[in-house]
Amino acid sequence: MSDPLAQYRKPPPPPGEYVAFDAKDNVSRLKIGRANDPTRSPGYNYLLDVVYDGEFGTNFTLIYTFLMVLVRGRNLQPVVMALQMGTADFIQEFDPDRWQMPKDEKAPFIESIHVVVQDSGSSVADSEQSGNQREKGLTRH
Repeated sequence: MSDPLAQYRKPPPPPGEYVAFDAKDNVSRLKIGRANDPTRSPGYNYLLDVVYDGEFGTNFTLIYTFLMVLVRGRNLQPVVMALQMGTADFIQEFDPDRWQMPKDEKAPFIESIHVVVQDSGSSVADSEQSGNQREKGLTRH
């Protein structure tokens, strides 16, 4: 059986090339990939709000019942739209150790992702901090 929507789907990026996000149908969890920290995968059913800077596309915050995800970058409007529609499959922070800097200046680009866990989850938050952050006593990661 052929896919009637295949002509409208964008092709996957070439292997080894950075993409800030991808969208799919029927997504129940958002994978949040960070360069030097564990990946999280909270369910969309826990997402309370998406706070963003409108047409500027430089930052947004995902507010869940148990954590906040602070994202900074550029050209993030398509990412925000996919999050609002519940179709974003993943978002990922750029990691210069894995990818070359993208050439397309108009493509979405995520410079940083910070996850702030509610106080009740501090033991989980402590386990996710990278070595440098634990030494400095930081609570954000």
